[in-house]
Amino acid sequence: MPDADDVLGVLTEQIQSRFQMPIAELRRAVVAAPQAHPEATTIVRWHGLLTEAQQVLNRAEDALAQALAHHVDTVPDGEFVELPEHVMRLADSVNSAHTVREGRAMTVRHLLDPQAIGNRSPGGGASMSLVKRGVGFWVRRRCRRGASRRAR
Repeated sequence: MPDADDVLGVLTEQIQSRFQMPIAELRRAVVAAPQAHPEATTIVRWHGLLTEAQQVLNRAEDALAQALAHHVDTVPDGEFVELPEHVMRLADSVNSAHTVREGRAMTVRHLLDPQAIGNRSPGGGASMSLVKRGVGFWVRRRCRRGASRRAR
């Protein structure tokens, strides 16, 4: 189980739990049949954007940590000095990358919340689930009356 600070890991687990398959398999299913389950397609797309934002944030944090380590090595012990402009620009890039990552994470959280505005089904009780069938997947709609209808 990922650490609570691991936003990408936590959301990936929630996606896998919701669709009952590993994220890589879900991604392949969506690529094979993007129209079969529009909700899954949207969530996989935003998960990809979130993954990209996390990678950008990791690189920005690494660059800042390296610059700070180099700067600390050049400052005598106990002396206070302002950070150079290039280090401040790196700190700003970390802040920007963090904002982008959080915005994308917020979107994925919203898409995963069945009670969120825009995610509620018009029938009030219908739900959809993916059923693995070979390379693609089927959409199973469960209606209130318990009847089941399949669509490709």
